[in-house]
Amino acid sequence: MNGKRIFRVFRVLAICGFSFFRYLWSAGLTKESGMIILSSHEGANWGRRDLKDARMLVNLRRLDLIKHLEMFVSSLVRLLPPETTFVGCFSQRGFISAGAGGSDSHGGFWNGLAGHGTGTCQMLNRARVSALLEGSGLEVIEMREMNGLTYFHSRKMSRCLVAKI
Repeated sequence: MNGKRIFRVFRVLAICGFSFFRYLWSAGLTKESGMIILSSHEGANWGRRDLKDARMLVNLRRLDLIKHLEMFVSSLVRLLPPETTFVGCFSQRGFISAGAGGSDSHGGFWNGLAGHGTGTCQMLNRARVSALLEGSGLEVIEMREMNGLTYFHSRKMSRCLVAKI
């Protein structure tokens, strides 16, 4: 493993945390270039120009903590180039807990869609998340449960496939 690759692995580990990194590593996704990580703690204002070279988008915020989930996912899919990988996770517990989402002082488009700091959790399961992702133009490649969270790996379908659906 060369120095540049080692640096990239440690960077992903530091940003994503051990559990998320373990999923990325076991799914063979740490080798991908063009990785953009949407932090669960920082605001992000990504546009089509920023995402045009993305090959993989990693969303660290659990889907069950995102207030306007359908709008969030469909907005991301519209911005991503075809064949881009989208990776994330969710809890199948589905509870409501004040402050579960953490507080976030940053503004921004993604924070508004993601409902940072709202404290509400959605009831999600594999079938609902699969339907949401596929309805937004993503093909689900894999879902795997690890440490109480369900991680998913999906890919944006090419335009001709989306048009046929």
